[in-house]
Amino acid sequence: MPKNVDHDERRAELLEAVWRVIARDGLERTTIRSLARETGWSAGVLAHYFADKDDILTQALRLSHERIAARWEEKLEGLNGIEALRELVLDNLPLDDERELETKFLTNYWSRSVTGSPAGRSPWRIGPLLVDRLVELVGEAQERGEIDAAEVKEDVGERLLALIDGLSLHALLDPERVTRERQAAIVEQEFERLRIVRGDAGAERLGHRPHRDQE
Repeated sequence: MPKNVDHDERRAELLEAVWRVIARDGLERTTIRSLARETGWSAGVLAHYFADKDDILTQALRLSHERIAARWEEKLEGLNGIEALRELVLDNLPLDDERELETKFLTNYWSRSVTGSPAGRSPWRIGPLLVDRLVELVGEAQERGEIDAAEVKEDVGERLLALIDGLSLHALLDPERVTRERQAAIVEQEFERLRIVRGDAGAERLGHRPHRDQE
């Protein structure tokens, strides 16, 4: 191995290769040998950085979570309320090549999460962290008068998480039907339903205006 190697950088490069292999081949068919071929490094080099395959899978998932969380902070900077909420939902959909790779990689951990395998214990797509952030932003939007305060914020957050997961999964299963454009359009429709619009007669939720005989 060359001298003066930045080990953190090398580890990150190796883990990025792990993402590609798992996204392409799946967890069960990912082996130390296939990872070595992808990275161009020997199995001995991989053994220098990782204890075993489960260690590689766990660290790859952790780095993916860290990168996603960092991207959230960057994209949400300067945004508040419903605009921040909308951006967070869109950022967690496979709307470009980078996020499509993330989605393919992360969905491979579903079966391990269900069966309790060690490498699958970390929540898929940072589930609890994501839903907590969604709920927090729903509450902020309610305080700003952008979403109906009568809505239970935890329920809205769970619905948005289900929307993210459902669109993401079906985009992988049937990309011709659930295109990137259609995913974005469905999200916009959902936010039209959530958003309160202000008028001379007061506030109404867009898409849920009362009938005249109910006013």
